[in-house]
Amino acid sequence: MVTSIPADLPVVRELSRTADGRRWLGELPGLIDEVSDAFGLMLGPPLHGGSCSWVAPATLADGTAVILKIAWPHREMYAEPAALRLWDGHGAVRLFRHDPVRHALVLEQCLPGEQLAAQVLPAADKLRLGADVLRELWSAGVPEGRPAHNAESIETLVDVAGDWGDLVTERMGRIHPAYDAGLVAEGARLLHDLPASAPREVVLHGDFNPGNILSAGDGWVAIDPKPLIGDPAYDVPPLLLQSATSDTDLRELTAVLAAELDLDPARISAWCVARKVESALWRAHHNQQAEGAHDMAVAALHAGLM
Repeated sequence: MVTSIPADLPVVRELSRTADGRRWLGELPGLIDEVSDAFGLMLGPPLHGGSCSWVAPATLADGTAVILKIAWPHREMYAEPAALRLWDGHGAVRLFRHDPVRHALVLEQCLPGEQLAAQVLPAADKLRLGADVLRELWSAGVPEGRPAHNAESIETLVDVAGDWGDLVTERMGRIHPAYDAGLVAEGARLLHDLPASAPREVVLHGDFNPGNILSAGDGWVAIDPKPLIGDPAYDVPPLLLQSATSDTDLRELTAVLAAELDLDPARISAWCVARKVESALWRAHHNQQAEGAHDMAVAALHAGLM
């Protein structure tokens, strides 16, 4: 049997834009069937979730409810299995099976599985719930002895953010978007300087936004990490920026997270600047001018809080 792939899935819409993506989408039905057979899975309809992976609920032979995730190969996804093994179900979904050849993960299914983003709560309360999860993730520590670089190594934030800083400068000079050149230069500098000056290092989630925090039993866990090793404050901006309901409460909410996580609020704001400048130049590269301008406006706002 060859599994069909609905054309309206976000992963199909996103990856259809590139030749590599279209090639992988052509292979995806066979990958799904091969992984299902190898792990003895009974699949349900795919979830309308991420833009770089195919995800569906499934059942193991013993009746355990799980999630099957098959990822399009790219830099940010390779280390996910290593981080999930390190966390071992503490603050993140548990990893049951891993197929490194097909980039497939069989994961714990979160029930009830509601997103923190969808909760009708004051922003400060959402931040505190998210901070509880971050503390648990960070408490796992950093693996002893950095492994030799391979496909599943957890990269350092120093290396990755440094690459981004160089790319910001290159894109600004090549594309010449109508962005504040001084703010872009500051963002590029921060991408180099912040990781190197980190007061401590942890295994970072990497994309800790409220949509990646799900209810599980009577608590909350993270899904879909893009792991790195580095400065804890790097993990904070997606949670903060996607929980704030207005520009005026950013200073107060930054202070809430800083107190909850024992971080310097100025450092949180600096990472907001760095990450939004990087995002803006990525959008300029992909001809998303309106979104890039918004990212720069957010970066400017946080530059005023540094």
